[in-house]
Parts: sequence; structure tokens; C-alpha cells
Amino acid sequence: MEYVCKVGTPTGEVLERTFRAQDEATLRLDLEQQGLYLFQVRRGLGQLSLRKRKVAPSLVLIFAQELAALLKAGLPLVQSLEVMLERQRDPLFRGSLTTVRDKVKAGTALSEAFRVEADLYPPIFAASLVAGERSGALEAVLRRFSQHLRLNQQLKKKAVSASVYPLVLVVMMVLLTAVLLVYVIPQFQGFYEGLGAKLPLPTQILLGVAGVLRGNLYFILAAIGIGAASFWYWLRKESSALKLDRAFLGLPYFGGLVRMYATSQLMRTLSTLLAGGLPLLNALETAAASIGNRAMAKAVGASTKMIREGASLTTALESTRMFETLPLEMVKVGEQTGALGEMLGAVAEFYDEELETRMATILSLVEPILLVVMAVLVAGMLLAFYLPMFEAISAVQGGIGH
Repeated sequence: MEYVCKVGTPTGEVLERTFRAQDEATLRLDLEQQGLYLFQVRRGLGQLSLRKRKVAPSLVLIFAQELAALLKAGLPLVQSLEVMLERQRDPLFRGSLTTVRDKVKAGTALSEAFRVEADLYPPIFAASLVAGERSGALEAVLRRFSQHLRLNQQLKKKAVSASVYPLVLVVMMVLLTAVLLVYVIPQFQGFYEGLGAKLPLPTQILLGVAGVLRGNLYFILAAIGIGAASFWYWLRKESSALKLDRAFLGLPYFGGLVRMYATSQLMRTLSTLLAGGLPLLNALETAAASIGNRAMAKAVGASTKMIREGASLTTALESTRMFETLPLEMVKVGEQTGALGEMLGAVAEFYDEELETRMATILSLVEPILLVVMAVLVAGMLLAFYLPMFEAISAVQGGIGH
């Protein structure tokens, strides 16, 4: 939780600063250890936010790279944190780094200091720091974590950039249809009535739909808003999010893509943590929490019990029934050959390439299909729009001919 505190320093200064702690009792203990006297405390505005705030992954990536460079240059940890704190402009990250710096100054391990701030960072971050401290190779582990984060960011950017054009097409199609139905077509209803002829069925349907939309526009917009708000409220519940993620896994074809991406996340995170020296059980628990799909995350998290009881990683993952044969076979080979970390990394790379190929294939099909649908929809509406005029002109020409 975030607290805004008025504290007194050993030098006699009174400052107002933001701290993060699990509860107020923990906060008071932390401040005492730092030699600060607490005068006043209140919960920060972050507690009122409807969305959990996170430090941007790009900032975490830069932090890990720069901290690794400073440590390699021989700068002490506290001094390295102070150097980075001076240049940090993001208020959320700056407040968190201030708390971390103060805890490290007071003798707390870096991993433990970041663990208190765990809700602001990826789950793998604190676990990587633990692995680095245990192995005595913090700088190397930070570099490995940076590479892991960079690869994840690249994959996300590719997915977002690939989906921009289809989304723009869908939005344009919806907006164009709405403008035609709500504003353009109803303007010609009086003109159609002045023709005095029976309107063709397509035109009657088009006018009927346009009339319903125009007459109930505010009600429809309100219903959409209420529906969106209700869905958002429902989605905030952990059980609802779990059901939705499980439904995504069951989708034809697209469910396979979701499963592949989640598998890639798990394998890469697990590979990074094992390479840093973290035990398999701890690594799997952290890697499970890093999976974006909550249904798979829950299943993998539950499988850690089997690892604790002595089962192999292959057996534990197979028990979830969430993974295809290929990653299970490669994990099994990795365990048998003693090269589990390398094999997990190979699985992640394979699925990344497969995802990129499949996404390119889907987009090559989706874009022309959307263009055709848009063209057919607009052309059909325009045809129904002009059909009465064509019939009126034909009737006039027929009358002149006779």
C-alpha cells in the first residue's frame, strides 16, 4: 500500500514523503529502522485508483541495464541507487526507488527492498535479484534479466503493431456505417415519401434500421456505456478474469496462439531464473506468476506442489494439461541431459518465431477480408439508398416512351 507520511529526520528536518508498505504497522517499523520519526500518516491517492499502477517495463529495463553497468564499474550499491535516483523523472518510479534506497541504506538486501514494492514490478524482478545475491553475480543476473525483458517487449510490440491496421479498419467501418445510418439516410426520408411510390424492400429495411438508431440513439449509447461498465466491473473479479482467460484458451485456432504465447512467457522466465541460480521450485513459482493468462498461471502454480514432493518438471507441467507435446518433450530432454535452462530458452525462441509466422498469416487473411466486408456493407447501403431513385427514373422514362 502507498502512504503519504510527514516524518522527522535525525538532522531535525520535517519532510513529507511517500512510502510503500504492506500495512501501517510494517510502515512504522521500516521508518524506525531508517531512523525516521513518524508525525503523520495517511493513505496515498494511489489507493483510490481504479487501476493498479505499475512502473513501465521500459523504465525497469533501463534501470536494470544502468545498475548492471554501474556495479560493473565498481560503484557501491547505495551510491549506484543514488546516482540513478537523481536522474529519475517518473514520480511513481522515483518514489519507489527512494524507498528502496532508504531500505538498502538501513541494511536491507536489495531483493528484499524491491519485494516490498513487488506490486509495481514484474514478478521475475525480485526473484532475479534474489538469484543474483545468492550466486554473488548480481551484475550478470541483471544483464540476463534485461535481455529477458527486452525480448518480451519486442514480442509485445510486434503483436501491437500487427493489430493496429485491422483495428483501424474495423473502427472506420463502424463509424462510417453509424454516420450513414444516423445522419445521412434519415435526411432523405421526406424525399422518398415525395416520390409517392412504394419503396423497395431493401430501402424499407434500411430506413427502418436508421429510424430505430436515430430515435433511440441516446438510449443505445447509454446501454453500451452501462454494458461496458458492467463488463469492466465483472472483469475486475479474480474469478471472472480466470473464466475469461480459460475461455480464450478454448477458442478455435486463436486459443492455440494464446497458449503458445503463455508457454513462451513461462519457458523464458524459467530459463532466466534457473540460469541465475534460483532453485527449480522457487523459479517455477515466480515463473507461474509471470504468465499473462491467469488460467495457465493458476494451473502451473498448482503444479509446484508436485515439485515440492519430488516430481520432475516434466511430470508437473504435464499434470496441468495446458501444454502441447513439443515443449514437454524438450523439457524432458533438458532434464535428462542437465541442460534444462538452455532447452527452456530454445522452446521460448521456437514459439516466438512460430507466433510471428502465424500472426503474419492471420493478418494476410484478415486485412483483405475486412476490406471486402467494408466494401460490401457500404455498397449494399448505397444501393438500397439509390434504388428508389433508379426506379423513379425508370418509371418516368417509361411514361415518356408511351
